[in-house]
Amino acid sequence: MVRTSHRKQTRKSPNTPGRPSVSPISAYFDTPTQRPSSHSPTKMAASPSQPEASATVGQSTIRRLEALIAELPTRAELPTCSDFKEMLDNMQATFGREIAEVRVDISAIDTRVTQLEARAGDQAPSTHDADPLMERRFSDMHRRLDDLENRTRRHNIRVRGVHEGVLETKDFLLGAFAHILGCPPLPFTAIDRAHRALRPKAETEAAPPRDIICHLPDFALKDAIMQKARTRRKWRFAAETFELYQDLSPHTLSARRALRPVTQLLQEAELPYRWGFPLSLQVRKNGLMHTIRSPQEVAQFLSELNLPIVEVQDWERFPPPTQSTMRLAGAPRPQRTQRKGRNPDDTDLLRAESQLSQAQEGLRSPLR
Repeated sequence: MVRTSHRKQTRKSPNTPGRPSVSPISAYFDTPTQRPSSHSPTKMAASPSQPEASATVGQSTIRRLEALIAELPTRAELPTCSDFKEMLDNMQATFGREIAEVRVDISAIDTRVTQLEARAGDQAPSTHDADPLMERRFSDMHRRLDDLENRTRRHNIRVRGVHEGVLETKDFLLGAFAHILGCPPLPFTAIDRAHRALRPKAETEAAPPRDIICHLPDFALKDAIMQKARTRRKWRFAAETFELYQDLSPHTLSARRALRPVTQLLQEAELPYRWGFPLSLQVRKNGLMHTIRSPQEVAQFLSELNLPIVEVQDWERFPPPTQSTMRLAGAPRPQRTQRKGRNPDDTDLLRAESQLSQAQEGLRSPLR
């Protein structure tokens, strides 16, 4: 049995002769149609329209170049080597005149500066021709600033001679002060704080130990201890020999050290003296009070007391190298010294502290 197909056959349209099928991409490959040329036929193919436009632009460019060349000057008007040389000579001459004017101005300024320096040097006041009023004000300012610093230390006592082996400094001082006053043991709050002087610890046993500085909140108790301390130079307690001093500023100590020749003359002449605050050295004789407040008053002070004139260092202009002068204003010095290393200025601080201690030792007032 033959199986028939029910699919309908599509009828193809017959190809029309003379109309080939055109693909969409064929438009990119077709040769552009050429317009009929009116010129006589040649054997060369006709050029496309785009090159004709390029030729037109090129001809216009050539015509523009010809016009520009025609506008250029003739050869006789072009610059020559002599023209360039003349131009350079003119520039050099101009620069030379300007440099000469600058040199004249600099020379005039140099002359004026030299004259001003000479005039300023002639008018600069010397140390001997200074204004007396300014000198007094300067000295008074020093004394008042020093007094402010001493007021911050007026509750302090400096204990010298206690060995470094004494670690409980506060307990030791409580017992020592009770022994000096001859009273029952003082309460623990009698001393606010106590610490060693802020300088490096001595490396050898032969070196003097650091001072102990203590603060007593009760000024009456502190004054009573210092009054008793004036009756004896050295005290002994718990196998320790020590001395008591008022804690003073470095400026005051430097002034007292500078006035040591004057105090020695007073001691030889058996004239009692006392130190005043702000800084002053006072002597009473024949009902009159003679006082030294500044280095300028030393000569008059000695002449009034009929004492020989001695030379005294000006402690206001040449202060000693202490901690306050070696360290500029900045961060405060640490309370604890470094264990493994030392600052480069520790040696200077140790030397300054030793000098201050020696000065304070020899400047105790003879008045009792």
